[in-house]
Amino acid sequence: MAERDGAPSIDETNRPLWAEVAGEYAIEGWGDPGEVSAFALVADRSRGLPVLDLGVGGGRTTSLLRLMSSRYVGIDYTPELVELCRRRHPDADVRLGDARDLLGIDTGSFGLVVFSNNGIDAVDHQGRDQVLAEVHRVLSPGGTFCYSTLNKDGPLFGANPGTAPGITWQIGSLLPRPPEGASAAGGGGGDPVGSDGGTGDPSWLRATRNWRRLRGLQRDEGDWGLAPFAAHQFALVTHFITLSGARDELERHGFTLEVVVPCDSAAPLAEGESTSAMYMHLVARRL
Repeated sequence: MAERDGAPSIDETNRPLWAEVAGEYAIEGWGDPGEVSAFALVADRSRGLPVLDLGVGGGRTTSLLRLMSSRYVGIDYTPELVELCRRRHPDADVRLGDARDLLGIDTGSFGLVVFSNNGIDAVDHQGRDQVLAEVHRVLSPGGTFCYSTLNKDGPLFGANPGTAPGITWQIGSLLPRPPEGASAAGGGGGDPVGSDGGTGDPSWLRATRNWRRLRGLQRDEGDWGLAPFAAHQFALVTHFITLSGARDELERHGFTLEVVVPCDSAAPLAEGESTSAMYMHLVARRL
């Protein structure tokens, strides 16, 4: 993707940020009710099959997925996170790599591929296509892809530090908690670029500076878009997609979407149902 108004590319923005905050990802456990439900739906069909854990980060999902299968591989493109994951899970197969080009992974060698914590959204739209193509390649026919993705119909797309809902993460969990006044992501109302909204909060000021620096990368392409993301004081740019857009892109890449679970509920969506959740968990089968 071409740079806009001198703004850095998504990779130039996101990869250094992951390195800087790597220590924050030394956590364990489920992220939210939707993730528990999605994993439960794929556990029986995938039990004992080789599992590929993309965007493994600090290893939050490593123990969870190794309960499902002893044939586990974790991959992340941030060296600091790979090092952290290896320290925390020294007997696990954790590798430095990029989900857009899974070098060294044999075609059709995995029964389950997981990409949690909206990791697929850390690359641009072209990169997302590359991820989906590689996931399809390394999955065996009938294999399962379970991932989470930011919802363009949710409240975070196009938000700024004055309008974003609070998404300060709970310790030891990725589940958002309600804000108390202005959060680290914003959420206090007021002028998004003119002041600290009266909060006197340095994190609000950092969020405002980051949002102003990165807003030139924002795009709205209908079913998908790019925008500064409220986590980490708006220091990331992420991809957002609608549910219909996600279904279409999966079909283009040789998948069928089977289950959608909003992050804030354990109940899968009914056929034709929509969601305004911040993000959603998708279970797809490789054709």
